[in-house]
Parts: sequence; C-alpha cells; structure tokens
Amino acid sequence: MLRICLCFFLLSLVLGCPTADDPVDDDDSGDDDDATGDDDDATGDDDDSGDDDDSGDDDDSGDDDDSGDDDDSGDDDDAIPCAWALESTCADVVVDAAGGAGPTGDPNNAVNGVRGGGQTGGGTDVYSLNYGEGASLTVRWSGRRVLNGPGLDVVVFENAFEYGSQGAIFMDLAIVEVSTDGNEWVAFPHDYIADDEEVYSDDPSAWSGFAGRTPVLLHEEDNPVDPVDPSVAGGDGFDLDDLPDEGPGAAIKVDGFVFLRIVTAPSVENPDTGAPYPFAAISNGADIDGVYAATLAAE
Repeated sequence: MLRICLCFFLLSLVLGCPTADDPVDDDDSGDDDDATGDDDDATGDDDDSGDDDDSGDDDDSGDDDDSGDDDDSGDDDDAIPCAWALESTCADVVVDAAGGAGPTGDPNNAVNGVRGGGQTGGGTDVYSLNYGEGASLTVRWSGRRVLNGPGLDVVVFENAFEYGSQGAIFMDLAIVEVSTDGNEWVAFPHDYIADDEEVYSDDPSAWSGFAGRTPVLLHEEDNPVDPVDPSVAGGDGFDLDDLPDEGPGAAIKVDGFVFLRIVTAPSVENPDTGAPYPFAAISNGADIDGVYAATLAAE
C-alpha cells in the first residue's frame, strides 16, 4: 500500500494534481463547489468548519494503512501461509510426522506454503521422510474438511525434478491416503507397472497414482500460479472420485475427508511382488513441500 501511495504522490507532483493531503481531494463533494467557482481554500470553510476533519472519509481511509488494518487482514495469511484463498488452500496443520531425515527434517516446512525449485531444481523448503515402517507425514486443514468437487481435489507437491540431457526425472515416490477420523485410511489407487516391478524405473508413467512424479513449479512468492492446476503449478493431482466405491472410500466421496497421509513408497509392500516398492540408488525418501486442496468446507 505504501508503494502505491508513493506512486500517486510522485505522479501528482509531475501532473500538478492535488495530493492526498490537499483538502480539495479530501472532499469528493467539493466537485460541485469547483464547478461553481467556489474556492474552499479562499473561504476557509474546510479549515474553519473542520468538516473534512469531522467527516474524515479520505483521511480515515488513509489511516487504515497507519493503523495496520490492512496488515491485520494479512494475519490470516500468516495463520495459513499460502498464496490462495480458503476455497483453494494448503494444508496448514501437521498431525503426525514420523521418519523425518536430514537437514530438512522440520515438518513445518510441509505446511508453510509451497516453494518449488522449478522444472530442473529441487526445493529446500521441504520435509524429508526416510524409508522404513511408519515413515509418513499426516496433515490436515484447520477446522475444515476437503470436499469432492469437480476435477482434482488435492495436489501433493513432492520434490521431483528433471536432470540430465535426456530429461530424466528424479523421483522419491509416495502413496497418498485420506481419512475422516485419522484411524481408518483409504489410499488413492496406485500401481507400479514397470516391466520388472522389482527394479526401479525412472519413467514417471510407470508409477501410476503415486505422488512424487512431477516437478514443482509453484512458488508462493516467485511463481504464485493456481495451485490446483498441475499444468502450471506442477505437483501430482488426486481426485476423490478415483477412490473405491465401497467402504470408507465411498463415504469420503460423499462427505469428504479431514486428514491426508503421505507414505514413502519403499516403506510399503508391493502386492504384485510381495516386496517393498523399489527406489533409485541415490534416493533417500520423499521430500514434501506441501499439499493444496480445491474445495473446503467447515468441519
């Protein structure tokens, strides 16, 4: 706001227009006086009567900046530190974080907004999971539930990135689950469809339904695009309509969910092989940047 006011002030100096401090500009109703040739400054009506000070319309609006009202409205952004409104916002509460690893082992990095490193670079504002039983991150949206809306319902931003002259994708794959109560979980359908499922493939299309396949383009400050449009934001999208039609999956399709859990794929057994899902030799666990939802309602 200060930057905008300064621009208007400088423009007024160049054009010879009254500034926000000019009494004529304070009283919009003064246009009629100007038209009849009356001069408020000459008569001293504004200064002597104090009408402008009493009405204070423009001055009060300016006081909003000084009193910090605009800043107060930003407090919501601090509470939910993402670039988008409530109907399309990021998970802002860490419920459980098990199996953190390395210098980026702070789970708050997964709920403070998404700051991707782009197509060819990994971000550092992430929560790093390791491998092993229970290696997972559970998040939620404070006081709200995610509903089943049109198209994608959630987008998970891991930390995949492109490397090498052939455009290969470095991936740390993860399985995404949702729950209404934090006890009974339903996984989004996923399937590793490589020719040899005991060997890791760096082809994203071989990891159908997994998170961690797509580079993160969204950055809260530098590239604040639509977070639930993977074509511009990156990340991996999930649709509640893809959940099973029976059991808790069917209920979530109707009523939505509260909790979302991300589990590193190598911590889970592949039902096709009876062994954990394979991973790249240089991989050490999924790096979670954040999760956005498309449609939210009060819990």
